[in-house]
Amino acid sequence: MGDKKQRKIRNYLIDRRFQLKYTGMVLLVTVSVASGLGYVAYRFSKGQTEALTAHIASQPDLDADTANDLEEFAQQEDRKIRNAIVFGVLLLTLALGITGIIVTHRVVGPAYRMKRLFAHVGSGRFEVTTGIRKGDELQELYHSFAEMVESLRDQRAGEIEQLEETLRKMDEAGIQSEYITQLRAVLERIRKTVD
Repeated sequence: MGDKKQRKIRNYLIDRRFQLKYTGMVLLVTVSVASGLGYVAYRFSKGQTEALTAHIASQPDLDADTANDLEEFAQQEDRKIRNAIVFGVLLLTLALGITGIIVTHRVVGPAYRMKRLFAHVGSGRFEVTTGIRKGDELQELYHSFAEMVESLRDQRAGEIEQLEETLRKMDEAGIQSEYITQLRAVLERIRKTVD
């Protein structure tokens, strides 16, 4: 029932509007929170550097070269922290963006396939012609739909049997009518929906 074909990157965006909107919302919240926390961490680091600078300035016996080296080292550490925060936020954004597309694909893919099945059944064909992949979401909904279609198919098959039996009895009774011919044509059309 599931597809075995290889997925291409462009195939992951089935419903671009929904998938990009959902992924964008998740990214916006995550980047906002991560940036806020990163800013707090960076401000803390800058505060430590300022405290170190004040402490160095209060040491009269410390030579100027050592004081400059210590201040440069502290500022270098501040830059490392800032760069690590920016890199971390960018990496998190990329990872969550890819994850968001994959997760939404596992919902949108089955929804798209079911939409096509609805149209297929709506056209009068009582059969489920395709399945959904094993890892996709909406498995229960899909299986409930497939069971409903099978139930409708069984009901239709039972109705066909009743019509055929009625037509056979009419033939045996020798009843002739143009309505019987029309009924046979309708029966043939109905039979095609379950074959």
